[in-house]
Amino acid sequence: MNTFVRLIGVCSVVSLGVLAAPLSASANEAVLSEEVGSSSAAMHAGARKVFEKALADVELRPEQEEAVSKLKSEAKERRAPLREAKRGLMLAVADQIEKGKIDRCGLKDEIQKVASATADARPGDRAALEKLHSILDPDQRTRFVDALKKHWEEHKKSYEAGAMTDKLSRELDLTDEQKDKVRQILSGLKEIAEAEPAHEEHRAKWSRILEAFKGEHFELDEVAPSKDVAEKTTKRIEAHLWAAEAVLPVLTDKQRGELADKLRSKAQRHHNETERGASSGMDDMD
Repeated sequence: MNTFVRLIGVCSVVSLGVLAAPLSASANEAVLSEEVGSSSAAMHAGARKVFEKALADVELRPEQEEAVSKLKSEAKERRAPLREAKRGLMLAVADQIEKGKIDRCGLKDEIQKVASATADARPGDRAALEKLHSILDPDQRTRFVDALKKHWEEHKKSYEAGAMTDKLSRELDLTDEQKDKVRQILSGLKEIAEAEPAHEEHRAKWSRILEAFKGEHFELDEVAPSKDVAEKTTKRIEAHLWAAEAVLPVLTDKQRGELADKLRSKAQRHHNETERGASSGMDDMD
């Protein structure tokens, strides 16, 4: 999702198949959403908006806007292989969703590609967050952190069990009985996840990083060393798949087909994003 909780992993696959972080995410937001501890896919899907709102509250100067824009462009290029790896995984998962059964073994190669690509991109992502720290002045860093916390708390409300159930119901036209079952599953997963020691560990990690970001000296390796990125990514994806498996039986064949189609459409948009980035890169070299 690192599991800020396994719970939202269900939402990522079920509510609209966002099985991975937004593929066009900036490096900074990727670090904040993955390294800091809010690693669920659905949460990733809104991380960019949260990040951009926080930066808007900071009111960047023109030269800072330019520097941040450069970071985003670099991140888009750096994460292109990750976007394509996630696209492959989403398409494979879509096929399984349509069949009504998740086969983790059958997804082994796709999962490994995503895990490897995530690990390859992570050093650059972390360096970008440190660069952002150097771009902002002391007052802006504090305002950014405060704004980020505020917008993140607001954003999380959209991923409570009730809100996610309502969203899924709108997407797939769930019956009242289906809504009750999905809500029970999501609520149960939340209870399980919040009982895990890792839940509080991630919250503490988030607090350390943000508090350090407000200071004059900021090095992620000192505050939150990056460890076993590929392994954690693999576990996160497997948790999503496990959660999706719990929800799929609640859906009808027609609903599973609709969900699979939505996931395929999402995968195609990600592919188009990568293609546009590649074309832009070629233009820059001319």
